[in-house]
Amino acid sequence: MEKRRVGIIVAVVLSLGILVYFGWQYVTDKAARQKQEQADKAARQAELAARKAAEKEARLALAKAIQTLHRANQYADSVGVDTSRYVVRASASKGQVDTLLTRVLTEIRYGKKPSDLAFSGLKDKLDSAWIHNPEAAIEPESLAKLSAFGPYTKLVGYYNQIRKESGKNSATSDSLRLIRHTLNFYRYINRFNPEQFVLVNIPAGELNVFDKTGQRLLPMQVIAGKPDRQTPLMTTYIQNIVMYPQWNVPRNIALEEMLPRMKRNLAYLTSQNLELIDDKGHEVNPEKVNWKTISETNFPYRVRQASGCDNSLGLLKFNLANPLAIYLHDTNSRDLFTKTTDRWRSHGCVRVQKPVELANLVLGEEAFDDKFMKECLLHQKPQTLPIPKRFPVFITYNVADIDESGKLRFYKDVYATPTGN
Repeated sequence: MEKRRVGIIVAVVLSLGILVYFGWQYVTDKAARQKQEQADKAARQAELAARKAAEKEARLALAKAIQTLHRANQYADSVGVDTSRYVVRASASKGQVDTLLTRVLTEIRYGKKPSDLAFSGLKDKLDSAWIHNPEAAIEPESLAKLSAFGPYTKLVGYYNQIRKESGKNSATSDSLRLIRHTLNFYRYINRFNPEQFVLVNIPAGELNVFDKTGQRLLPMQVIAGKPDRQTPLMTTYIQNIVMYPQWNVPRNIALEEMLPRMKRNLAYLTSQNLELIDDKGHEVNPEKVNWKTISETNFPYRVRQASGCDNSLGLLKFNLANPLAIYLHDTNSRDLFTKTTDRWRSHGCVRVQKPVELANLVLGEEAFDDKFMKECLLHQKPQTLPIPKRFPVFITYNVADIDESGKLRFYKDVYATPTGN
């Protein structure tokens, strides 16, 4: 009986122990769950707060970027940039706005590559740090540096003056379009950051050597290509200068213009100081050529004009880096600069009015004096003169431009180009 009582007591004690254990476990688990729930709730609240803060920061960053883009577009519009390409959509993201901002800042400072360039021989030198720091880039001091080139600043002034007075006059719209074209070209020059450069403007019939501020170091007249033999537009540089150059006559000129005269009278070759050169580089006696078999499709020679006072290239030739056989040169018909206003009569190359002054400037020394042109020496061989460094050259077609007196000029559209029409 006693054993049974002890067994019952033990069973009761064990049962109570089990109940106490499970009760304690329940309370512990519940407390742990509550603690975890509180921690999860706190984490969710923190995450929500962080997300809201990030969203607020993103909204503020987007608003700031849009505001910066708006300021950039305002300035761009004032200097003739077409800002319709940089209008932000309502649904635009910060990344899309930043892309537009980078593009408009690039165009503000460096312009767009002109579509009418036949050759681009200069390497870009863009300041990417400036482009990717838009807030600093659109500060007045930063923008003022972009207007350091005198002709550009004056042209911007004329542009806004005409726009203010224009209304809806179609003629004025054409004027503004032509000015915008030239403004873009001046911005495009910034891509190359030249200390000094040659600029040939075909409609003006002019060559100017500019420095970084837009000062004209050497203005002169030029004779460019005829409308049917247009001078191609390009960015390039002077490689070297040739004294007493020979003229390797372009094949189309030799065949179309010279060959008929040769066949009529061989004395034409002598009178023009022309030589026939075979495929081995040897001079050929024209008297020994069977001219009856010679035609435009059967002409196994090239034509070369010997150096000298009567050479069509004159006494100085400025070789330009390009695959189009275009260069600057003196001429044996210097009186054309004073006897006629027709500045578009060459076969494509550019004849310069002041070859000696240009050569001295490019060489950085007085290599030639006034006597050089007047005392043409006979029987001189071509001599190539190296230059200290590449000298940038821009051959462009700006119908609207600033002249030497600082006035706005609209030149004749001699080539009847899409730019000028």
